[in-house]
Amino acid sequence: MQSFKPYNRLPIWYYNANKHRWVPKDPTMAYYPETYQHTSLRVITYNIWFDTRYQPQRFHHLNLLLQHTNAQVICLQEMTRSVLQGLISQPWIQRRYLVSDIDGRTFVTSPDSYGVVMLIDKRLPVQQLMSIPFPSKLGRQLLLAEIQVGSELLAIGTVHLESMRRNEDTRSEQLQICQAIFDKYTKKRSRATCLLVGDFNFDYQWPENFDQMNILANWTDLWPRLNGLYDPGLTTLREARLDRMMFRSSRIIPIGIKIIGNQPIAHIPKANNLGTDILNVLSLGYVGPSVENVFLSDHFGLMADFDLRHV
Repeated sequence: MQSFKPYNRLPIWYYNANKHRWVPKDPTMAYYPETYQHTSLRVITYNIWFDTRYQPQRFHHLNLLLQHTNAQVICLQEMTRSVLQGLISQPWIQRRYLVSDIDGRTFVTSPDSYGVVMLIDKRLPVQQLMSIPFPSKLGRQLLLAEIQVGSELLAIGTVHLESMRRNEDTRSEQLQICQAIFDKYTKKRSRATCLLVGDFNFDYQWPENFDQMNILANWTDLWPRLNGLYDPGLTTLREARLDRMMFRSSRIIPIGIKIIGNQPIAHIPKANNLGTDILNVLSLGYVGPSVENVFLSDHFGLMADFDLRHV
């Protein structure tokens, strides 16, 4: 495994209603007057697709979907600056969440590319936020938050591992870095929970799956653990399970995981039939040979719930 670059400490952003703007703060200096007292935690991971096709419709439905999940931690991949700035302008996000980025400054390649972003319930005490650059030709990284949940430290990371099937070795290097980072928590602390979520970019039926899962041998893949081996849990329109939630804990208990965003949000005339009345197609829900389904993304999201009563 190649040596990896040192991590970058990041500020966490909160919305200052008096100043009407997002303000950075050092997580190590932050004060959390409203402690999170609930007995459960909900986490979402979603590759929201950087493509600009039908972006207004897709953003509208993304906003509605995320708002109604009431998740405490939301991890998003393929986030673009325009979508990010649209999200952080939403009053419900300003009221409820801390965010890891507001303008793409943490995207490795450039602010005009895409990256990974976290939204964290502002009642959750974030102890540290950091990014760890991966060996990558595509600007990939691990975004990692340390959150204190009762007496338990929750280390939650999100990734978008290297794309393209041929890049198996690069994905292996990236997973080895993740394993090394998370091992530091479990070896130094008796009360630590680790959660690694995101777009892993390999399917559970691909030959590389065995080797990649051996790297994470002491982790639990939540989909087969909670839903059984007979439900494939496909998370893309290409019918593959590329998105995962990997878990390590002895005190926080996973109680459910489901797929979200797997229903079409609209039916749009195909390019060679643009004379069709789009409004009629949308309102009537007609699907035919000249009409295509539009989904929120080319991926589906995963939403998991965890029992915190033992922490």
